[in-house]
Amino acid sequence: MLAVFGVGCSSDTTEPAAPLSGRTVEIAITDFEFVVPNEVLSSDRIVLLNNDSVDHNLMPLDESFSVDVGAGKTAELPQLAPGKYAFHCHIHPDMMGEIVVS
Repeated sequence: MLAVFGVGCSSDTTEPAAPLSGRTVEIAITDFEFVVPNEVLSSDRIVLLNNDSVDHNLMPLDESFSVDVGAGKTAELPQLAPGKYAFHCHIHPDMMGEIVVS
């Protein structure tokens, strides 16, 4: 079976694409505050976990997307390209945070 996969391989010297990390990282909401992970890769799956007893939301300041999350629930953010994303909860405007994706 290995011989079958080896047939047709080129000797191209270009670097292979970086594999997906396969990680899940979590932005938690606790006591009306966002708790953001220190390291987020563009290949990570980002989950929003609401530990509060009220509904919340995460929306970048540029309003490029919006993720609602019910009390005690989780929701998934879209895949993010590398960059810095300042965000807030549109339900509770004083809740703000920032995520840096590399």
